[in-house]
Order: sequence, then structure tokens, then C-alpha cells
Amino acid sequence: MSDYPRYTTEANIDLSTGCRYRFVYGESDIFLPHSHDYFEIFLTVSGTVTHFANGKTVELSEGSLVFIRPDDVHGYVYNNPESAKTSYVNLAFTRGTARALFSYLADTAFSERLLSCDMPPTVILQDAERERLLSKLNELNSVTHGDAEALRLRVRLLLADIFVRLFYHTGGNEDDATPPWLSRLCREMERPENFTAGSERLVALSGRSREHISRSIKRYLGVTPSEYVSGLRVNYAANLLINTNSPVIDVCFAVGFQNLSHFYRTFKARYALTPYAFRKKYGKMP
Repeated sequence: MSDYPRYTTEANIDLSTGCRYRFVYGESDIFLPHSHDYFEIFLTVSGTVTHFANGKTVELSEGSLVFIRPDDVHGYVYNNPESAKTSYVNLAFTRGTARALFSYLADTAFSERLLSCDMPPTVILQDAERERLLSKLNELNSVTHGDAEALRLRVRLLLADIFVRLFYHTGGNEDDATPPWLSRLCREMERPENFTAGSERLVALSGRSREHISRSIKRYLGVTPSEYVSGLRVNYAANLLINTNSPVIDVCFAVGFQNLSHFYRTFKARYALTPYAFRKKYGKMP
């Protein structure tokens, strides 16, 4: 790694905010392999990228969001037809910002998975997700110039949103990491309008065969598709029981169950309590 340039926090990041962000537009950009002592994420907004990372070459499509850790050696080049415009957004942040972020998230397994895998964690965002993230990044430009505290807070909130919403279902080593398409599918299925529709919605959103979905979910998530959907439903039901005063029967139908007895059996198998007992135990304010 010593053969490559190493960029430092002091030279590249505003220490008063703990971050630096850049919007880059152009038909061709080249960044030779390098490493740095800080973290960064970059989003390919348009165009395609040849990414050189830790000795491997990966083609990144439009919408690729990449998490670069300290000591990752990477570089990239945009190679597009002359008619195609390329653009990306880079958000660099200090080790201290990262420590605060992962401490706030309080999920050691999640952070270790992201930090220990061989290749930089990468997710491919769908158009709506990409536009949402790009809008959030653009909002950084509205922070009052010179207000370091406001920018630091805004960036930390944005990073928490990015890692929880977009990176939570990814990470791990290349051979056993959840494929990007399945990570996207999991994020989509966490929406109530999707998991309440059941496994048929799972298959429809995937664009793949039922057999392929079954094999993939069993391999990467360790459950069947129906078990996965039921898990999403009862988890949502548990939160409704704790955080609302909706009657149990209303909760049952709200999360997609059509039969109250089936809801009770499924819920008790997950939490070892009936929905009523669960609410009684956990639903009261301290």
C-alpha cells in the first residue's frame, strides 16, 4: 500500500465540520489508485465507472453508492460515449465522525461487517432512491456558509440515514455478501404497502422467478420467502402494539394477516408471548 499516494485528513477535510463534499460534473475524470486516512462515500449520479479497489476491477453502474474505508486502495475512471455526461458526488468524513456514527447506531455486528469486508461495500440505488439521496446531498449547499456546527449536524444526520437505510442489508465478504438486487428488494419489502401484500409482491418486485427468489432468500437470509414476509409483518405488529393504542384485531389486519388465530400463532412463535401479553409487558411507558 505504501506504493500509492495517501491523502490525509488535515489536507483534505475541514476539521471544524469533520467533512468535505464535492459535486463533480464532466465527461471524463480519472483518479489514480490511492488511499487515505479518512472515510468517504461516493455516488455515481450518471454515467458508468471503472472502479479499481483493493486489487480488483469493478464496473459501477449509474446509481452506485460506495463506502470507502481508511486503507482501501482505490481509483476510478469514467469511460463513456461522448454523448454521455458523467457526474458523481463525494462525501468525505473523519474517523471521529465515523466513530460517533457507529456509536450512535449501537450495532457492533453491522459496523464490523462494513469495516472488515475485503471490498468497499457497494449498493446500487434505484432511480427514486438515487434522486432522494441526491436531493439530501444538495441540501448541504443550503447550510449557511461558515456555520460549522450546522453543517456537522446535517452531515451526521445524513450519514445515519444513508447507513441505516441503504447499507444495512449489505456488507460481508464477496462470496457471502447479499447481492445488491436482494438488498434493494429487502429495502422495498420493508415498506408496509409491500410486506402486507405478501410473497406475491416479493416476487413481483424482484423481477425474478419464484424459484430464484426462494433459493436466494434461503441462502442469504436463512429463511423461506413466507417466513421472511411473516417476520416483517410481526415485527411491524410488535411496534404497533407498543407504540399505538390500536386494538389487537386492527393490528392483525393492518400488517397483512387475514386470520386472527394465525396472527396469534405467528406472533407467539416469534416473541414467546401473545400480542396482548406483549403489549402488557412492553407497551407501558417507564
